[in-house]
Amino acid sequence: MNNCVLIITSHYPPNIGGVESHLQALIDGLQKRSWKVIISTYQPLASKIRASRVEKKERLTIYRMGWPGFNLVHTLFYYPLLEFLYLFPGLFFISLQALIKHNKEITVIHCQGLVPTVVGLILSKFFSKRVISSTHNLYFFPKNGLYKDFSRFIFSSVDKVLTPSKAARAELIKIGVPDEKVQFFRYWINLEKFAPANKKIAKQKLGWDKFTIFFVGRLIETKGVGILLEVIKKTKSNINFVIAGTGPLASEVEKIVKASFNLNYLGRVENNNLPNFYRASDLVIVPSLVDEGFGFVVMEAVACGTPVLASNRGGLTDAVSVSTGRLFEPTVDQLKSAIDYMFSHPNILKEMKVNCRKYALKNFSEANIEDITKVYG
Repeated sequence: MNNCVLIITSHYPPNIGGVESHLQALIDGLQKRSWKVIISTYQPLASKIRASRVEKKERLTIYRMGWPGFNLVHTLFYYPLLEFLYLFPGLFFISLQALIKHNKEITVIHCQGLVPTVVGLILSKFFSKRVISSTHNLYFFPKNGLYKDFSRFIFSSVDKVLTPSKAARAELIKIGVPDEKVQFFRYWINLEKFAPANKKIAKQKLGWDKFTIFFVGRLIETKGVGILLEVIKKTKSNINFVIAGTGPLASEVEKIVKASFNLNYLGRVENNNLPNFYRASDLVIVPSLVDEGFGFVVMEAVACGTPVLASNRGGLTDAVSVSTGRLFEPTVDQLKSAIDYMFSHPNILKEMKVNCRKYALKNFSEANIEDITKVYG
């Protein structure tokens, strides 16, 4: 029998982010295992980039729904009801189209997040499909209220919930989702693409000649961009900072670039080019202010042989090992202290660099996909 999965997601390439990176890795792995994949999604909601409305490749069909963007997806994250009203209608419509067209092929629906899971559950009642849900971030449920009760009902109604961190799993169990419904899985990355190289040569290729710290991510406050910029202002020019990404705080980054000799701003960097920057960096930082689901940047950097400094928030505590990086409280003083420590202890940093690749091979390989395909059944 040919296996076929419908993946329902509000975030998908060419949008850039951790969920998008995971889905690309998931689809690549599924295709290698002879799965056919149908994607129902939106056109990028956080950028002006556009892709084909219908895209067909070997064993992959993507349906993209045009929808008002205006970067609302980040603003509404803290307003669950408004986020639901914004994301649900178009995603339901495009997923319904996909199911009507591919009903006989699709054997399982895999939903990425709460709103897609609601879409998948409703459609499963009409098309009799198994429904798997994946969470990619923490939801910060209140102690009481409709949001908590509704989420418990939704996640308890699917066949299985997959969470990428122990913190995410514990959060769902705490609100009453049955323990046996919630399964931990570990993300993975392409370890051939994200691989080490001679750091000196990597620096020369990019024209870097200093100790360099790299940040990549959305330029929004919750990613810790504000405290990072404050640290850059207080750091001497013997350390160079490089920032990649786009978002509302891009103008703030550009102001610091004009006033500083130790900050380079790259803007948007395609995922295929990221390994070059990871390899050339001495440290990668992830200064998130809120609990993260896991941390793709951590995996990619470590796989390229570069240690990570990350905030002690959510799934980042699962992603960062003491052998490959350090956790810190996300404040200006704590981040600067962590940077100064690593800069002044080159032997510790060198040992971490040696450990990075071994750790990635052991923990972030494509073998992790088996935890998902087994749940698909």
